[in-house]
Amino acid sequence: MMRKLTCLLLCAALAVSLAVPAVAAEESLWSRVEPGGRYVTFRLPVEGWADMDWRTQSELAVRYADTKEPVPLTAMLAHNGWMFATVPAADQDRPLEVFVGQPTQFTDEFHDWGKGEPLYDPPFGTDDLNVRGILLGDGTGALRAGETLSRAEAFALITRLLSLEPAGDPGFADVKPNDWYYNVVSAARAGGIAAADTYFNPLREVTRAEFTTMVYRAMKLVGWVREPEQTDLSFLDDGAQVPDWAAAAYAVIGEQFGIYDVTYSGPLGDVSARYAKPTQPALREEVIDLLYYALRMLPVYPTQTAIDYGFDREMPTLDGSTSTYPYTRMVYHALFHNPERHPQYPAAHSKSHPSYQKLIAGENDLLFVAAPPSEAIVAEAKAAGVELELVPIAYDAMVFFTNGENPVEGLTTQQITEIYTKNTVDNWSRLGGPDAVFVPYCRNLDSGSQALLERYFLGEQELHPDILAETTSMAMESIITDVYYAGKTEPLTWALGYSIYYYYDAATWLVLPSRDSLKLLAIDGVQPTEETIRDGSYPLADYNYVVVRKDAAEDSLARQMVDFMLTPAGQNCVSNAGYGPLIAE
Repeated sequence: MMRKLTCLLLCAALAVSLAVPAVAAEESLWSRVEPGGRYVTFRLPVEGWADMDWRTQSELAVRYADTKEPVPLTAMLAHNGWMFATVPAADQDRPLEVFVGQPTQFTDEFHDWGKGEPLYDPPFGTDDLNVRGILLGDGTGALRAGETLSRAEAFALITRLLSLEPAGDPGFADVKPNDWYYNVVSAARAGGIAAADTYFNPLREVTRAEFTTMVYRAMKLVGWVREPEQTDLSFLDDGAQVPDWAAAAYAVIGEQFGIYDVTYSGPLGDVSARYAKPTQPALREEVIDLLYYALRMLPVYPTQTAIDYGFDREMPTLDGSTSTYPYTRMVYHALFHNPERHPQYPAAHSKSHPSYQKLIAGENDLLFVAAPPSEAIVAEAKAAGVELELVPIAYDAMVFFTNGENPVEGLTTQQITEIYTKNTVDNWSRLGGPDAVFVPYCRNLDSGSQALLERYFLGEQELHPDILAETTSMAMESIITDVYYAGKTEPLTWALGYSIYYYYDAATWLVLPSRDSLKLLAIDGVQPTEETIRDGSYPLADYNYVVVRKDAAEDSLARQMVDFMLTPAGQNCVSNAGYGPLIAE
């Protein structure tokens, strides 16, 4: 009955049909059972997508071919000629079709902006939610965007979003069969998004915290969000008092969309933005905003490349050094829409030494690294009976840098070896420069940069203990800032540091006052540039690598990722990460 009623209410929003044949579920090119098994996502082709103008593309949605009833959980955008729709598992065998929506124009959303005639200007996302059958307005055809809404109205939105069906008496003393919201509350209770209680309070205004929690529970039911590992709400404005029962919702939904306490002036007056002040009643336009962004930003859809390589179901566990984290980011962006929401998306790499240890222990599948493993890691792998396999994927190089004012233009490999093994250089005059204090910085012993220092300069020798004790930078970024801040005029002082070429190139834009604050040094007379690194004339030119265990099966996800990184698409990830691809464009 609820579905039929929805269809009738949407009769004014019927759509222009596309020349797209209905796709039965069993004939779909791609499908995925969502976590929990209650929903299934399908991918549908959009014929003629490339020839559509942007407006038509933005109005695409999906509906059931048999009833023309829209699928609420439909992607907000067509992704390279494909639309994604998520349906209840019970409906997975019904044929689907793409259509161009014609949204209802709500009677109270015509505003006179001083141009002589009213213009239709609803809150952003209104049309998208309307053509998906989620947002219907009231019985008079009005949206009432600036008003609050009741709990019953809020749950009506959520039950439509989830295509939930009523299942008899919901068990609340204040919900009767003759109430318009009876089936809504019944469906919400049966679907598990309304908790059991004596009273439902259907007419009470719903607060921001309540609606945020409703959306969170709905997305968890679909399988698009999970319980947060911790409910860190430090991103909220000072003074935001989130109830304990809403903490998980704010940790997931709030941080994703940005909750802040800002007022902006619009046709409805000053409106507090994005759900700060959680106990305040929610406005309909805020509810529209949150639902729109939930549908746009929470579902993770695979690209064709992800499907081709088998990454659509599961990804290998990626890890590596600090400098190579951009590879992981770019790989996920190449393979998925909304990649940061992927359950396996890592927020950071474990750094070189720990990531190697995890690979040896079988805790991750593949590393992106800027240097071969250190001797200590090789020994650990051998002791564990593990062989590591390194495959070059990009050009890179070890580089040395100093303060921008330093007139010294370069060093020799012999000078660098003596600096870091003997620590006998205390003045730049000994290196061909002026009378200025010399300060050598190093990295911690388990870093990838330090592995390169061992490889090129230390050999069987040890890093001088005084340098290690006094001027060790514990992060790749900090050695750049440490060298910069070591520069002084009284007494005149300049420092020396080392890093990875492409990391240095990217980081100096972000952490220094200007690019000229530091400068790269030539090594044995050759300046590090993209050209000298690529042609090998720069003596410290090397590669970045993917690393897998040698016993990884040929059909494993790790091997598939190695293959992918050497394709044009994978090498494009290398370029987008800011490194030098092996395959020239």
